[in-house]
Amino acid sequence: MAFTGLHVTAGYVGPLYNRGRTQNATLLSNIVNSQTLTEAGTTTLTAPGHHDSMGAPVFRIQAAADSWVSIGVSPNASSGVRTLCRAGQDYDLFVEPGDKVAWVAA
Repeated sequence: MAFTGLHVTAGYVGPLYNRGRTQNATLLSNIVNSQTLTEAGTTTLTAPGHHDSMGAPVFRIQAAADSWVSIGVSPNASSGVRTLCRAGQDYDLFVEPGDKVAWVAA
């Protein structure tokens, strides 16, 4: 089955005390959850809390088509603060505990 929509993986990147050196990391050190949205909308998945030994929480976003993506407690990808995620690329974004992802097609 072909991938459609947007896939979000929640996890951690490196230990929190090392955050300054891992901001451009491409490896998740611990995956805790994921969700695929086949249609535009908002995840039920929320970002995990900060964790000293596992590091900073991140969302890895993968889009099947160019998409507008917004992150926050109540994200709005249509008219809120958003970023463009190009199809076929991985985007690792630091998040705050409780954040969600919303997306719409670009």
